[in-house]
Amino acid sequence: MTGGAGFLGRPLVRALAERGKRVLSLDRRVPEADPIPGVTGIEGDVTDSGGIERLLREHAVDEIVHAAAIVGVTASVAGLADTVRVNIDGSVALFEAVTRAGGVRRLVDLSSEEVYGHFAADPVAEDTPALPVSPYGITKYAVERLGGYYADQHELPYVAARLCWVYGPGFPRLRLPQPWLEDALAGRPSRLAAGGDHHIDLTYLDDVVDGILLVLRAGHLEHRAYNVATGSAVGIRDLAAEIARQHPGWSVDLGDGPIEMAPGVAAARKGALDITRARTLGYAPRFTLAEGLARTAAGLDAPARQAV
Repeated sequence: MTGGAGFLGRPLVRALAERGKRVLSLDRRVPEADPIPGVTGIEGDVTDSGGIERLLREHAVDEIVHAAAIVGVTASVAGLADTVRVNIDGSVALFEAVTRAGGVRRLVDLSSEEVYGHFAADPVAEDTPALPVSPYGITKYAVERLGGYYADQHELPYVAARLCWVYGPGFPRLRLPQPWLEDALAGRPSRLAAGGDHHIDLTYLDDVVDGILLVLRAGHLEHRAYNVATGSAVGIRDLAAEIARQHPGWSVDLGDGPIEMAPGVAAARKGALDITRARTLGYAPRFTLAEGLARTAAGLDAPARQAV
């Protein structure tokens, strides 16, 4: 597992270990607290192809989830060169290592709805032409195309899991619904200058873990990309209404129009992801928006941060 100490990586390695797998977790940092039984944390850089190859051979790795990345539109706008280095160069380094080492039956790359750019349909299916508009989406789609190249030319067992606005306890960035829940728990109102017209497929963390594991453990796969989301879009105003229902007294001053991912950077037009392909693998989201928000709030300690 690359990026095994991250928001998605840590619950994934825990879930794999609980299923009896021997797990290697590669990340730039290894958590010192709360070690997970059955998980070996390894400090390293995903761009170090030689080091990864040695790990693959030494531990006879047969399955990989690739989660190491600089994540999000905001981060990619702020640091494009680093995003290209980690997301694209790091992925190619991994693909090269896997190709040289051999023995890997599947590599699941965690991709993003950002590859679609402005959604041409709602829901959007995997065969919709990818026209990413953000630096993050462009790097993710580049990795998918490179993964396909290595699959065709070098038999890399590559498949992409396209995720969409995953949320849950421990989310590390100020993206909805996290800041609103933190404000609600701290007893302060929220403000969002624009975004009331935005719709997005918000997916609770545990559902995403379920979907990724199904893609990883499936037998023959018919496709190289699978949407892993809920299949339904939530309006930002509906999100606000549900948080207000669960936290009476909280309110938000919410402007109209598309949401901004960074100052002056409007989000692409979104909607729901079609999860028909994932359902053929047995995927079925378990958590409603209300349940996911309640579980997320229960895991927060209401840090004193300002919402954006």
